[in-house]
Amino acid sequence: MISNPDMAMFLFLALIGSAGAYFVGFAMNGVLEDDGFGVFLNTLILIAGGFLGFHATRYVHLPIPTTSMQAMLVVSGAFLSLALLAIMKNVARKTGF
Repeated sequence: MISNPDMAMFLFLALIGSAGAYFVGFAMNGVLEDDGFGVFLNTLILIAGGFLGFHATRYVHLPIPTTSMQAMLVVSGAFLSLALLAIMKNVARKTGF
């Protein structure tokens, strides 16, 4: 990713990521139906998962050399968090919680 972004660049990336997360959250609401969390919560989960992926690229120091591989890790973190929470919701519903 960007080695040392200033505040304006970080806010720009956060804004673009939030807009993308909204559209993907809206699409995932149609895909997940009852296992999903609604458009707004899907968006929040995707944003939080993206920041977890961003944290992994910045502070865990994974051996990922290119920016495109780091961006792929950010997107993977977002979808992984949404998938894990949807699985946990489904398991909790099937066990009676």
